[in-house]
Amino acid sequence: MLQRNIIYKLCLVLCFSCNKEQPQNPGNQFEFLSSSETGIHFINSIKNTQELNILNYLYFYNGGGVAIADFNNDNLPDIYFTANQGPDKLYLNKGNFHFNDITEIAAIDNSESWTTGVTTVDINNDKLLDIYVCKVGKHLSVKGHNLLYVNQGINEEGIPTFKEQSELYGLNIAAFSTQAAFFDYDKDHDLDLFLLNHSIYPNRNYGKGFKRQVKDMASGDRLYENKNGVFADVSENSGIFQGNIGYGLGIGISDLNNDNYPDIYIGNDFFENDYLYSNNKNKTFTELIHKNPLQLGHTTHFSMGNSIADINNDGLMDIVSLDMLPEDLKTYKRSGKEYDYQIYHYYLKNGYAPQFMQNTLHINRGKFNFSETAYLSNIAATEWSWSPLIADFDNDGFNDMYITNGILGATNDMDFINFIANEEIQKKIASGLTKSELKFIEKIPKKKTANYFFKNRNGLQFENITDHWLRFNKDSYSNGASYADLDNDGDLDIVVNNSNENAYILKNNTLENQGNTNYLKVHFKGPEKNRYGIGSKVTLYANHKMLTRENYTTRGYLSAIPPQLHFGLGEIILLDSLRITWPNDKEEVIQKIEANNTITLDYLNAKSVSKKERKTNRQKNIKRVKKIAFKHKDNTPVEFSRDPLIPYALSNCGPDISIADVNNDRLEDLFISGAKGQPSAMFIQNEQGKFTRHQEALFSKTLLNEDISHDFGDINNDGYKDLIIVSL
Repeated sequence: MLQRNIIYKLCLVLCFSCNKEQPQNPGNQFEFLSSSETGIHFINSIKNTQELNILNYLYFYNGGGVAIADFNNDNLPDIYFTANQGPDKLYLNKGNFHFNDITEIAAIDNSESWTTGVTTVDINNDKLLDIYVCKVGKHLSVKGHNLLYVNQGINEEGIPTFKEQSELYGLNIAAFSTQAAFFDYDKDHDLDLFLLNHSIYPNRNYGKGFKRQVKDMASGDRLYENKNGVFADVSENSGIFQGNIGYGLGIGISDLNNDNYPDIYIGNDFFENDYLYSNNKNKTFTELIHKNPLQLGHTTHFSMGNSIADINNDGLMDIVSLDMLPEDLKTYKRSGKEYDYQIYHYYLKNGYAPQFMQNTLHINRGKFNFSETAYLSNIAATEWSWSPLIADFDNDGFNDMYITNGILGATNDMDFINFIANEEIQKKIASGLTKSELKFIEKIPKKKTANYFFKNRNGLQFENITDHWLRFNKDSYSNGASYADLDNDGDLDIVVNNSNENAYILKNNTLENQGNTNYLKVHFKGPEKNRYGIGSKVTLYANHKMLTRENYTTRGYLSAIPPQLHFGLGEIILLDSLRITWPNDKEEVIQKIEANNTITLDYLNAKSVSKKERKTNRQKNIKRVKKIAFKHKDNTPVEFSRDPLIPYALSNCGPDISIADVNNDRLEDLFISGAKGQPSAMFIQNEQGKFTRHQEALFSKTLLNEDISHDFGDINNDGYKDLIIVSL
């Protein structure tokens, strides 16, 4: 019933959104800042070579990341870019969107390929942020390990210097690493590490789902526990999967069931399930999707980056995962299609969960129950997408979305697939390509696409507002991205890392254009072993509204945001209260906070709260109603064998449900349609809320029909609701 209510709300929003006024200053919300304006001259240059190329490393075109953090404690966010083949760069924020390249002075030296993601952490709790960089370990000509640049302090010129010390902390990991996330999974007050890795094996060799339980040291994900400042691999007994069928590209950390323990969402490319890890509160996790393939209904198929945030302001964290469904019809027709039904059905029988090539938005309904609404929310198709940034970009109190797009070589293009599948071509690739044969790669079509802005309309519906928020939008090969208030004016700016093009900044002009929007920024002064309060949850209350944010830095794709929170407040100028819950369950409530400020929450002011004192309404309550004795049973469709191009099976068009007071007792009754060979059913409600099947013999007469739609109406004007049924 709750799902139907969500759909009804979405439909209402869709109806009224047509009359929404467009922004007063279309195209002025954001503006591109050129390299000459910012001083950022960074290009992630990617070039195929005989030793390493898109034909022998499937993630060759996946791009680099960006981390934003204040590395010299001057209250100006700085920027770190990763480059796949070239040197990473660190830019110091000098104010007013001017940046200096301090890479060499700061002793950052990461110029060997292959680099992927980046995140930040205060590894030694000295109140100085450090940098953790992920790399691909031994693969063909590539050799290396992950790097930890520990902040050594700030010199007289205000420049931070770093020292590579990954070995000292047990983090010099040589694997096929994608990204890392620091969080306190065991609530012992220090930060642990989840390392997301990816397989490099051809995805056609997937086999059965149980392969996810076979450990692979290079491709498998890892969990590291912080033991007195040194990180120990505890993956084997933690309940996480470490198989070579995991193509991990996205990681999100969040308390998804509001028990104040961090859970994990992993996005896997290709056939392997995404992983939804529930924290068991005993240093182990339970992966929910393989235990119940319908746990999320369905997930993205070719999962890219993901992000977790509260989309509809109900205090529950929702999940956005990106895929590569084209919005452009021409691109869609040229792209590789989903599996045939027979293959897909076989795939499900082999231990995999339902997946579809589309973005997904899983609205959290509490207790790991979700409703997937991407199509209804208007975000399902955004081309070849990488990073979803979820934040309140217009300060109206709802989280909006920015999505990066583009790839240097669309390897799912059908013309290229047919070309590369040639047996002779495959032999040449296997034996190593000559310099002249590298021209094969030039046949891969490029996919240069504009990035998207989506404005959140009232919590469940998004509007593609790209052209209204960004004048002169341009196509790009954008990958990692991050956000922060770079100029400290109260709105969030965006930094994007592009492949073979200059990285750029999008300056947010919300405060200049809209004087009636307000904000609050929250910084953290955490406990001794978690100085930046990673894992803290902050909820604001005002005007019967509730806004919730979590303080985790790893976000989107290969990237990280600063360890602080930003709240758009709309027209609210005074908050009723703010509640912070620290990772160890201590809490603080602050009353009457004025908007347009930056506040620092101090752990020393928090107090322990017993379970009895905790308000039960922080966990959204889902009341389990009495079950109705009906289960729809579809037959195996045959249409896909007869006509592979048919969009959906005509024999599986139900069930439908209609509600009306059939017997005029002022209680709503139900009619549910059955499948072919299954009678539909009428249920009459009594005063105790129980439903009893009614007139079974009548509906059994037409059990061979596929009742696909129906409705109630007083056809003969006798005061009783009649039933109209449409059947196949």
